[in-house]
Amino acid sequence: MGARVRVEHLTLDVPAYLQRERAATGWAGLFLGAAFDPPKRRLLRLLDDISFELREGDRLAILGRNGAGKSTLLRVLNRVYQPSSGSLSIDGSCQALLNISLGFNGEATVRENIYLRGIAMGLDAAFLRDQIPQILEFSGLREKVNHRLRTLSTGQKMRLGFAISTSVQHDIIMMDEWVGAGDADFMRKAKERMQSRVGGSKIVVLASHSTGLLRDICNRGIVIERGRLVHSGDITSSLKFYHDLLARLRSDGEASLDMPASRGAQIFGAVEAISIEGGQCMVRGWFVDTEGAVPSGLSLQLDGQRHVMSAIERVRRPDVMRHFGLGTDECGFLATIPLPAGFTTLEALGTAEASILAGETADYTHAPLRIAAVVAAQLRPAR
Repeated sequence: MGARVRVEHLTLDVPAYLQRERAATGWAGLFLGAAFDPPKRRLLRLLDDISFELREGDRLAILGRNGAGKSTLLRVLNRVYQPSSGSLSIDGSCQALLNISLGFNGEATVRENIYLRGIAMGLDAAFLRDQIPQILEFSGLREKVNHRLRTLSTGQKMRLGFAISTSVQHDIIMMDEWVGAGDADFMRKAKERMQSRVGGSKIVVLASHSTGLLRDICNRGIVIERGRLVHSGDITSSLKFYHDLLARLRSDGEASLDMPASRGAQIFGAVEAISIEGGQCMVRGWFVDTEGAVPSGLSLQLDGQRHVMSAIERVRRPDVMRHFGLGTDECGFLATIPLPAGFTTLEALGTAEASILAGETADYTHAPLRIAAVVAAQLRPAR
């Protein structure tokens, strides 16, 4: 039987206990109110009449601002929550990478926690017994196998949870943000395994604010807003709808409520050409943030010292706009950055630890842009 996920008119209501609003009149009034005016029980609707269907080959992106219901929908799909109404049917084995430490016990050993986590995933003990060596090898915890879990660092626990959670290939994989933890070497291994698991899955469901990641992995998308499905389509149209929605919310003054910007939108982009003219570095490329807005700051970091742009010219990039479903094509740039003495050629620039940083303003640049292969080749001979 092929893999399939079918959701029909799914609704989720959860109880909440709310205290009546009242002015504080002192400690006595506070205690009396707590004793004689208890919280009232109300039902809150987290998901409202959601329907969609996934078949083999579908890679679904769940888009929405913080609090829209993305993680809640993933938990319903993984049967953590039972829907209040509607139906959910899933054909095929399913693994949700939502909480990779589920089932862990701090007082148990690493070996025992492999069994505990595996059983929580629905795996049997005989299978887990054969998997223990490769789980320990992948996580780098072979020497800690008989140590209690509470003696491990946070990073080691994350590595163990990741190694167990991704030890089996499933038909359907669900993720809330891309999973990765640990040092650079483990991150490389984790990325390779995640790409393998995603590639081997028949259906993928991914919730993330990373536009680039969603564009690379997914071919379909849905947009959730206040618990309702407001758009469904291919990934390009879904990203465009999402960015247009964020732009409307910003113009209506709602952007500060629960947008990803409250944590700082992630900026990504690429440097596609670089040259030096008259003691100034000319940088051409494109950048955008995860809300679909275009940043305005750029700087060149040389050996830890930042040199802020003196001018920036917007360049139309309809190709980037179409690829990421943006609401504007003015995401390209041609920036001029003054160089310190001694950096008069690309060869001289190549001798330094150089990176191009983008940010919301010229005074706050923090996100490194990807260097295109042709630019890296220009700098490589001097290194």
